[in-house]
Amino acid sequence: MYKQKTDRELIELLAIHKKLTFQSQLNLKAELNLRNLQENIADLENTIKEKVSEIENLDYLKNLGFRADKFGESIKVTRTDKAVLIDIIAIVLGIIFCIIGFFGISGLIGSFLIKSGFSVFSILMTIIGILGIKFLSGIMRLIDYYGFELSNKNGTITLKKRFDTKLVEIQKSESLLELKEQSELMILRLENDDILSANTNNIIQKMTISELTKRLKTVANNV
Repeated sequence: MYKQKTDRELIELLAIHKKLTFQSQLNLKAELNLRNLQENIADLENTIKEKVSEIENLDYLKNLGFRADKFGESIKVTRTDKAVLIDIIAIVLGIIFCIIGFFGISGLIGSFLIKSGFSVFSILMTIIGILGIKFLSGIMRLIDYYGFELSNKNGTITLKKRFDTKLVEIQKSESLLELKEQSELMILRLENDDILSANTNNIIQKMTISELTKRLKTVANNV
């Protein structure tokens, strides 16, 4: 990322490193170390350490729509109220957009039947309707994670999740909990059942789901 930058440009970036993304901060530190520039990078290193500490504390799990609470020798993961609210808002907007899209399609059909020019407004309404269909994906997410719980107690993973709308409780050994990388997703699975996923292109999400997996597998040793 920074190989084409001059030393001066790197030093200028160092001065504003807090404005950079976490991935960019890591890349900047690596390039500065590679070039062995005589610059004080202590502030950059501290910023990175603080971010890593927040990731290890699962502070960014909320960005995936979940939270983790520790109770003695057990850890429990549940969905955040904010994530549920966002899904509800997406569903409401999806319904409204689909209704708008319906009228847009009706307008386009009417224009075709009377052989008049297509209305730009009708086309725009149709596009909004298509967007509404995408928003309605929140329905399945809301159903799938209604009543969701993931916990580890004494080496046993308990997963409460809806499959075909039915809330099912699964208990299996923590050894069956694993991360699988698939396309651009990193998926946390309990044997063959998908639990949650993160974007592999987002280093904070990737590190967060990795840390969550580690915590779920070693919770008894972290008390």
